[in-house]
Parts: sequence; C-alpha cells; structure tokens
Amino acid sequence: MEEHSLEEAIKAFREGRPVLVFDDWSREAEVDYVIHASAVDVDVVYEMRVLCGGLICYAMPLEYGRVLGLDLASEILRRVGLGRLVKRLSYGDEPAFSIWVNKVTVATGIRDYDRAETIRGLDEVNRLIHEGRVEEARTLFYNEFMSPGHIPILLGRSLRVRRGHTELGLALAELAGLRPSIALVEMLTRGRQLLPSEAARVARDHGYPMVTGRQIIKAFNELLSRRNSLRGEE
Repeated sequence: MEEHSLEEAIKAFREGRPVLVFDDWSREAEVDYVIHASAVDVDVVYEMRVLCGGLICYAMPLEYGRVLGLDLASEILRRVGLGRLVKRLSYGDEPAFSIWVNKVTVATGIRDYDRAETIRGLDEVNRLIHEGRVEEARTLFYNEFMSPGHIPILLGRSLRVRRGHTELGLALAELAGLRPSIALVEMLTRGRQLLPSEAARVARDHGYPMVTGRQIIKAFNELLSRRNSLRGEE
C-alpha cells in the first residue's frame, strides 16, 4: 500500500485535516478517517458519513473517561449481569466503547449539525480535563450531555495494551503535540471495508495523508524512549 511520511500526517493533524490510518493486516485490516476533534464541524461530519460510511465516534484516553466517572461498556455489562454478552472479535481485544451521548441542545442527535455539536462539546470537556479543570469538566459533561445518544465515546488504552484505531489516533494526536481528543470513522464500501489500495486512491483524490499503524507505533515508542531518557538525565 502507499504510505505517506508520518511527518505529513502530523502536519495535517495539526492543521485540522484528516489522516487515513490503516491498522494492520493482522488486526481489523481497516482504514479509518481520523481527525482532531477540535476541527470537527458539520462539513467534516458530512464527509465522514458520505465518504467513509462507518460509525462516527469520539475518542479520549481511558484516564480522561475515568475522571468523568465513565467505564468501558464491557465493564458496565459485567456489572449489571450481562457479562455473557461480552465477547471478543477475531482481532482479540475488547472494544473501546463506553456510553453513547448527545449534547442536550441538539434536535434528534443524528443529523450532521447535531453530531458535530456533540463532538465539539466533548472536545471542550476534554480541554478542561487536559487543563486540570476537573470539576468544571464534570459539571459541563453532566449538565450539557444526555445518554443514550448518537455519538459513542471510545476510551483509549495504552498502545502496549491495545493497538486499535482508537489508540492509534490518540497516539497521533500526542505525536502532533495536541490534546488527546479525536473523531474517527471506518471507511467502507458495499458489503466490506475499504481496502488499503482503495483508500489510497481516496487519499490522493482528497489530498489526505495515509499512514499505517506500524508507522505510528514506531514513532510513538521512539517518543516514549526520548522522554524516558530525559527523565533519566534529570
């Protein structure tokens, strides 16, 4: 498959443009359209829906979700006695899903304007957590959102634990020096996922960088090594 340099992807992400991310043939073998949540507007949601066609999600790190009192859906199901429904797909790990929400100000929740408003609202909650304004974040979340809704919140674990698009997208945000706050959607065609070669044509047509999970993981591990070295020098 065609790959752009990770530097191109990081630059696009910083500029609020989407990046196409192929996880791995040994995992989902899917390409996701990933964008920083602060860049999401009605046109982005429309493109995610029409160009990609998968499930439009919002993602933040698991530790940010814990600040808000959120658990993974698998944890919730086990707690309420529905643990027998928690199973693993072929790629082996449990999904990153938590709860589904709407912002209270939306109409039905599913329209492009509605989903853009919900994602941008979640990004604002993320910003408050990132700045250490935890009580403000909790107040905003519980006052301004309702559940169930139409935007699933995904809670990303460490890349050492899980290497899904949730974790890859959040790692890309960190590599770009941005808050860990993303929106993402699978790229589909009739009956199946879009193959990397097909996604590469979309990337060329729209001028979007396309990278692999392995590129992100390699760069992220190098970033962690540099951080650990700096800590050792202190």
